Amino acid sequence: MIGSKLTAWAAALAVILGVAYVTPAITAEGDAPDADVVGEASSPSPKSPIKVGVVDYQKADEGPGTFKLSGTAIAGKTVYIYLDEKPIAQVMAAEGDGAWSAEEKVEIDDKVHVVRVEQLDETTNMMAARAEFRISLSPPSPEDLAAPPPGVE
Repeated sequence: MIGSKLTAWAAALAVILGVAYVTPAITAEGDAPDADVVGEASSPSPKSPIKVGVVDYQKADEGPGTFKLSGTAIAGKTVYIYLDEKPIAQVMAAEGDGAWSAEEKVEIDDKVHVVRVEQLDETTNMMAARAEFRISLSPPSPEDLAAPPPGVE
């Protein structure tokens, strides 16, 4: 009874603060597992399967510039890279360490752009891993730096 009240209180507090709250899964023995998935999965489910270590864009004098990305992901699986919801690259994560890199010619302007890196589970065709972040070629304004993040007053 106390545990369910504590869980309800934590969920209510998370809603007030705008934070996602997830109740941890419990095994048959009553312990919270260390893994993200309880049961069987056709793909490994490490805590942070996709990491982006390098993001570089070199503008061209004319036309699209060179956009480079690299990082690590689930080894031996295809990595799909999107810029503003448009597919720009598809590369294979190396067997063993899962290292990957991509270099593509794309046009990036001074607006804020969304980069998404994903891997799919080939058996279920469902998301196995995902990383998403925003980039901009221009530095943020002092007003942007001074403003609190959305949802925080």
